[in-house]
Amino acid sequence: MKTLVRCSSAIPVTPSERRSGRPIGRDIHAFQSMLRNYEDIARWADAFGLDGFGSAEHHFRTEGGENMPNSLLLYAKLAAQTRQIMFAPMSIVLPAHNPLRVAEDLAMFTHMFPGRLGVAFARGYRTRWMQTLTQDDTIVSGHPDSDARNREIFDEYLSIVERAWTEDSFQHNGEHYQVPYPAFGVADRPPADRTRAYGGPDGAEKDGTVNRIGVVPKPVHRPTVFVPTTASPQTVIGAARNGRTLLLAASSREKVRSITELYRDTARADGRDLRLGEGTGIVAKLFLGDTFEEAFDLAVQTSGYWYQDCFQAFGRNENLRTADDPHRPLCLDDARALTLRMHAAGRLLCGTADQVREQLKDVQTVYGGGQLDWFVWEYWAQALPGVDAPDIQREQLKTYAEQIMPTFR
Repeated sequence: MKTLVRCSSAIPVTPSERRSGRPIGRDIHAFQSMLRNYEDIARWADAFGLDGFGSAEHHFRTEGGENMPNSLLLYAKLAAQTRQIMFAPMSIVLPAHNPLRVAEDLAMFTHMFPGRLGVAFARGYRTRWMQTLTQDDTIVSGHPDSDARNREIFDEYLSIVERAWTEDSFQHNGEHYQVPYPAFGVADRPPADRTRAYGGPDGAEKDGTVNRIGVVPKPVHRPTVFVPTTASPQTVIGAARNGRTLLLAASSREKVRSITELYRDTARADGRDLRLGEGTGIVAKLFLGDTFEEAFDLAVQTSGYWYQDCFQAFGRNENLRTADDPHRPLCLDDARALTLRMHAAGRLLCGTADQVREQLKDVQTVYGGGQLDWFVWEYWAQALPGVDAPDIQREQLKTYAEQIMPTFR
């Protein structure tokens, strides 16, 4: 099982500093502090032998939440400063991008740093920036008026990216995108003569019409494609049928098991005989301490606080709902209560190195009989009052690498 660190790009300030420095996301010194901490975590992860590093794409978050509008640009810097770790944007939100530009950018990275790129693609749920970047108010996932259309665009764009990587030239006439534009051909004479002589196969007709496009460069290697989900059967089935690695953050151990079984069974029906857990990663938080209580307190102050203060308001904790929860969206009393809920559901591993190792064994076997390919560690970047957070972050990575990770190699 490989380990990928999915690092938060939140501005590392305390709640009081966030309030007094508003809008903290546009504070140059605060953003620089976030970048330094983020880059340190990536270099430590590489030095300790972890397998991958990534972060989420978000825009316009002046409140100081996730603040990484272009992770691939930063990864070019970090790849030059590290030795072996794979970098993986987690995720590129495809409906908010041009799929051909995405294919080109990622292919370029494989030439700059061969073998060191993976990529996750997601559908996008934040109305503020999805609608603004796309200039489209019917494109957000999860909304009853736009979810189906969002999925159509995502599926079509991802197929275009993958074709651009593998086919020397292609034509696509889809519901939401055409290659070339228009798909029936582009008048491109006299360059069309050179295309017919030297370019991709069947790229130009004798009348000068270019009707197939080839993306340059071709990637040195096909990046591992990850697709995150909290449990959507459509997403699971699509990932299995297309050979994409599923990243699962589900509400319970039982849900994790059923979703990984669906992925395996779909792949088998499509002719790929996978074991349970193959082609799958599980996403969870992980905190270490000299005692369980010490590790749990760290979890409360970081992930617990952040999910209770921010993500809860956007309904991102709904997958932790139980039959006894009356309010929508799910609203727990405080960060400690939410952290307890995440730990009980298996979304958060916590304790001493020995305790976390035993918890991770359950995860690796997909709670019995399986063998997982990836563990995605949702890593924190939150300032703690009176505490030197970078020292704790480095020690967490070091302890994991030395005392836990070797068990799962």
